[in-house]
Amino acid sequence: MLIDNESQCVIISGESGAGKTVAAKYIMSYISRISGGGPKVQHVKDVILQSNPLLESFGNSATVRNWNSSRFGKYVQIVFGRGGEPIGGKGSHHDL
Repeated sequence: MLIDNESQCVIISGESGAGKTVAAKYIMSYISRISGGGPKVQHVKDVILQSNPLLESFGNSATVRNWNSSRFGKYVQIVFGRGGEPIGGKGSHHDL
């Protein structure tokens, strides 16, 4: 990303209950660790991860397979500084 100055994308998909949210948390933890993990980086990670329950509270409902199934897709954009550290983020949801 830094060497080639290219944007990167990670797509996490899977069936209900497959661990998509956990995978996203692991990715955010990895990014914060390799970028130095200072207090500001940790804060950005925490804010992005804490937005997930808010989105879910408006878009989940019970189904035959899962009592808490999402009715939306999530898109999270992480903004990086010149040194590769996360400095902000933007989340949005898309109704299915």
